Amino acid sequence: MPYGWEWPFGGGCRKRGQTPYDPGLMSLETVLDDLRVAWRVLRHARGFTGAAVLTLATGIAGTTIMFALVEGVLLRPPPFPEPNALLVAWKQLPSAGLEHFPFSVSEINVLARETRLIESLAGVGYNGAGTSVIVENGSATYINTASVGGDFFRVIGVEPVLGRALTGADDVSGAENVMVITYRLWQDRYVAAPDVLGRRLTVDGQPFTIVGVMPRDFDYPRGVDAWMTLRASASTLTNAAFREGVLRDVDLIARLRPGATIGQATSELQALTSRLETRASPDAPRGFRAVVRSYQDVVVGDVRTAILILFSAMGLVLLIASANVANLLLLRGESRRQEFAVRAALGASGFRLAREVLTETGLIALAAGATGLTVASWTLHAVVTLVPEGLPRVDAVRIDAGVALFTLALAIFTAALAGFAPALVWARGDVASELRKAGSHGRTIRRGRRALVVAQVSLAVIIIAAAGLLVRTLMRLEAVDMGLAADRLVFVELDLPQAKYADDTRHLQVLNELIAQLEAAPGIAGATPVNTAPFAGTGGWDAPVFTAEGQNADRAAANPSLNLESVHPNYFQTLDVRLVRGRGFTHADGHRGPLVAIVSEDVAARTWPGADPIGRRIKLGDTSSADPWRTVVGVARPTRYRELADARPTLYLPAEQFIVAARMLVVRTALPLTQVAALVGERVRSVDPEVRVMRVAPLAQLLEKPLARPRFNARLIAAFGLTALALASIGLYTMMSAFVRQRYREIAIRVALGASASNVRRLVLAEGLRLTLAGVALGLSVALSAARMLRGLLFGVRALDPASMIGAALLLVVISMLAAYLPARRATRMDPIQALRMN
Repeated sequence: MPYGWEWPFGGGCRKRGQTPYDPGLMSLETVLDDLRVAWRVLRHARGFTGAAVLTLATGIAGTTIMFALVEGVLLRPPPFPEPNALLVAWKQLPSAGLEHFPFSVSEINVLARETRLIESLAGVGYNGAGTSVIVENGSATYINTASVGGDFFRVIGVEPVLGRALTGADDVSGAENVMVITYRLWQDRYVAAPDVLGRRLTVDGQPFTIVGVMPRDFDYPRGVDAWMTLRASASTLTNAAFREGVLRDVDLIARLRPGATIGQATSELQALTSRLETRASPDAPRGFRAVVRSYQDVVVGDVRTAILILFSAMGLVLLIASANVANLLLLRGESRRQEFAVRAALGASGFRLAREVLTETGLIALAAGATGLTVASWTLHAVVTLVPEGLPRVDAVRIDAGVALFTLALAIFTAALAGFAPALVWARGDVASELRKAGSHGRTIRRGRRALVVAQVSLAVIIIAAAGLLVRTLMRLEAVDMGLAADRLVFVELDLPQAKYADDTRHLQVLNELIAQLEAAPGIAGATPVNTAPFAGTGGWDAPVFTAEGQNADRAAANPSLNLESVHPNYFQTLDVRLVRGRGFTHADGHRGPLVAIVSEDVAARTWPGADPIGRRIKLGDTSSADPWRTVVGVARPTRYRELADARPTLYLPAEQFIVAARMLVVRTALPLTQVAALVGERVRSVDPEVRVMRVAPLAQLLEKPLARPRFNARLIAAFGLTALALASIGLYTMMSAFVRQRYREIAIRVALGASASNVRRLVLAEGLRLTLAGVALGLSVALSAARMLRGLLFGVRALDPASMIGAALLLVVISMLAAYLPARRATRMDPIQALRMN
């Protein structure tokens, strides 16, 4: 401690000769005294205390909930050792614009032999978790399954909480089909029963045995319910091309050797990928680039920006709430100004008075923190249920000790933030001046309160502008033209017995019978099988490379990657996809007919610019590909069937000439859904009682999935924006009410001299408008810079969208003027004689 200072008994530091009861002294006794005084003062001012606590609790509860999301999804380490050593890799084909191209199991085996920087590696299906039909105790339902290499869990290092993990011995031909389930499925479906191990069930027509349960927080690939080996997954498919695809289309998950970095691994994998190209068949695509990402980036990468933006928006709401409380404290300080001045004249220092204000603020903030944490605990589950499907690690979101400590720190921070301005005013106060001023208001206090109102308005503008961008994005997505009869399509998912319909001829026969039965039903305008569910993205087939007749190798390599659809003759009529040129497919386009294709308009425009595509020929693969040539017979309007936001061009092939594998029907009808479901069930049973109808859903219901995340983002930030708007309006209302009281004498004199009510209203509203416009100008300048952070979340809206920015500004001005109007109206109703007597 400094020379000349000593510790008094009971704590605290004082200078020699100073009494321990000096009002400015910090000791345990004075701290307790401050707390007692602050509690007594706040207890007697219940209205002020309640308003301040509720205001801060609103911000703290919302911020706590958002931090629980951040902590659970982004910050909490996964349940296995050294997660930073894990990486996930795939390939890109830049020439075709293909961002995600998988490895094959055979390529992964080569990489395992030749790598020097990777300790262990395995494959994982690149489409992530897919839907499977499970049958148990005679009941059929869906679960999301993932296909992984046998060493998948060993590479990651995750240990089961029950039973065992999959091993390399499970991923060989002839091995028993086994599966490992998630903690969530174990809890929800099996009620955490320990005898779940050894249970047998049928998955996509094949028997499986449950052998293990993974930890609660492990969810990779995202949304998975159960894992099976690649070989076991292939056994559930009767189509040879699909079985081959399971073993061909895998991403690489790997664990680095100690000391190796992701940058070094990227360089090595790029070299090994180029080496693999030289060994590939002549018709394989060329020019691949290795893409390597950390495990954490892959798991949470596409949601990180949205969560952090929403957390930041809630943080701004908390700042507005803190500014509101600071304004209330300044207002309350004005009513206690003479009290403080008298106490200062009796020996209390400015530091002592400021300390009392901070102590009161601290108690308010702690009460708000406790209230906010309680509200967050009650409402977190409800918020999590609103989280869109596919958000990673949602099971890890909870109120734990870390979140509680964050809330405590947040309460302390808001106490310091809200109490700083009032404490500073009184720490610097001039006692004699305050005593002389009688009932007038200090210039410093007025400036501080105006600055707080301007800050509130500017923060509200930022949040509301961001909300406007996300709401407009949602509106654009909901109104986007999908290029098909979106309002009249109903999708029917079927479970066809694998063994019975393994043969393509028999499979096609039952599909044709079902379509004939449905099209003969009243109210059904059209029906067709479909191989790919809507909005499946890369879950369907792709044509990463194609060649048009006459193209050289360089020109073919520049062709875009295409969605590849295997469709039946009445596909275009049923979905109401307009053919702008040529014809659709017919039953004559079967396996014995000439090979034909239909392309979307964007394919035709890019491949044959300014020329008629009808009669031109294309083939899958590059110029050396052995794939046969197919003649273009039609050009279809582009659709958003596979991707809602970033639609790719499409190549259509007749199912009989490509792959017959549809397990879904789509019907075009205006009938009610219940009637459609009953009709479909009846017609399916009449064709084959063994075929199960798993689900009947309109396209609007399936559209919920791609819209879920934009809708969640828009609704949550809109709620934050409304809260910010309400808090900013309350702050301005409080400020203008004080402004009117402050100028009672002036207003009374103006009225006595003949000022009209409109003159008085204009005086008050002009002050409110000046503060609002200052806040709007400051907020817009920040919002224009911050809007660029939202680019990855926008669709059809520019980051610097004028409508969102101007709309936010106008909304703040209108609401602020309404908030200022009430004090202005009250000022016009005052009695000038009574007001002059009061002052």
